[in-house]
Amino acid sequence: MDKPSLQRTKESLGFIAQKQAQELTMASSGIGVDIELIEDINIENDTFIERNFTIREQEYCRSRPNPHASFAGKWCAKEAIIKAISSLNLDFAKVWTKGDAAPLDEIEINIANSGAPEVALYGDAKDACAKAGVSSIKVSISHIDDFAIATAITS
Repeated sequence: MDKPSLQRTKESLGFIAQKQAQELTMASSGIGVDIELIEDINIENDTFIERNFTIREQEYCRSRPNPHASFAGKWCAKEAIIKAISSLNLDFAKVWTKGDAAPLDEIEINIANSGAPEVALYGDAKDACAKAGVSSIKVSISHIDDFAIATAITS
């Protein structure tokens, strides 16, 4: 598939995933979905990796059979978490105030004993959750072929 076709597919899948997730969540939940072309996550850029992934995340991703897909999946999870935090209570003032280019290393995606992704928050990300009233974050990550996707639910 050419790049414009992949982009249209990405947008369509993201829209469908967001709608399905909204239907599955209760009113007292926040929801976030992110989908990315794996090739758009530049894992050759050390500055990007260091700004957005903790040492533990970097070690994990590099140990996987497809490190590029692993980094892309974790990136999607972080983006989905920001959206889920921000959508938990629509009456609150904006809680994620760091901006679009902010580093995301204060959101860490680990692997729980069950094998599921587990979220750890630090610094401003932890503060944003407290302001939004978040007590729980669940995340699901998947990647296949050209795409990585993640869904996050906050309560």
